[in-house]
Amino acid sequence: MIKKPLYVLTFSLLIFFAGLGTVGAEEIKKDFHQSFDVKEGDSLCLRFGDGNVQLIPWEKDIIDVKVRYRADIDIVGVRLGTRQDFDVEFRRTGSTVYVSGKEPSGAAIGFYNKREFEYIYEIHSPGYITLDLEGDDGNVDIENWAAGIECRIEDGDVHLRDIVGGKTSIWGEDGNVEIDNLNGSLAIEVDDGDVHLRACHMESCRVEGEDGEITVSQSTGDFDLASDDGDVVMKEIEAKGLNITTADGDVEVDLLTAETLDAEIKTDDGDISIDLGKRPSVLFYVSANDADSIKIDFKNIEDYKQDKYIKSGSIDGGNGRLKIRTADGDVTIKGSM
Repeated sequence: MIKKPLYVLTFSLLIFFAGLGTVGAEEIKKDFHQSFDVKEGDSLCLRFGDGNVQLIPWEKDIIDVKVRYRADIDIVGVRLGTRQDFDVEFRRTGSTVYVSGKEPSGAAIGFYNKREFEYIYEIHSPGYITLDLEGDDGNVDIENWAAGIECRIEDGDVHLRDIVGGKTSIWGEDGNVEIDNLNGSLAIEVDDGDVHLRACHMESCRVEGEDGEITVSQSTGDFDLASDDGDVVMKEIEAKGLNITTADGDVEVDLLTAETLDAEIKTDDGDISIDLGKRPSVLFYVSANDADSIKIDFKNIEDYKQDKYIKSGSIDGGNGRLKIRTADGDVTIKGSM
């Protein structure tokens, strides 16, 4: 038996499939439209895959869903199995409306390629509908909503604006999360994506990230922020509770007031800079690898103590509490008296 080298067989297969040409090349065009009567207390469960989602509030007691799908599929070679076209399943069970995108699947001996150039869910709905959203690479855009939101997404971005009431929960991987003007409770967990919060007023705010940056500006509430390698930046903040933990990221906090602050900040290698704002009143305790890396920019500190690793004391009566621990980073605390 004569054994042909592997590269000869590979080359032969390439010539064979090239001879077949493009088999089954096609453009898929799909449009779907469905409406449901709803009332307050109802919910929408949406599975959108790689599609982009736009939720538009209106005054009608109707959820109106339009889906537009456009894709090119090229197959060079022999198709295996039965092709599954794109489809959308609509159904209602009890108080929940279900919308699920069914994306094409298939395999071929040779070359298989799918190029999506438009995949959109346009949904009009009253803002009182509770949302349960799950997708892969698509983006989500929601504004003027007044009910709870749960969103699980892989690489897509999430944009929220003018969210009032309820709890908002977001789980993501590489996509960014951007939120403007949220009132309520917020929980975010992402891997490499950045998180940006602006003008939010939150009963509680929990953000967990890995490599992305966490930025919060012009916001109020109780904050619990954790990051591995990403920085944490807070600007013009009113915080009663503040808990920040990072591994290698830097922490920068700019507070408007710190009279009733209860804060704890911990880093491994990152630097920490905190501005306590106007007329701060805090009891502070700072621990670092070297006390010389700790800078307290205040005069007339009460009960001041210092040793090789620690600086502590009280500013203007010490109504609030500030505890900082870092391994190798520098610490700066300042404010406007």
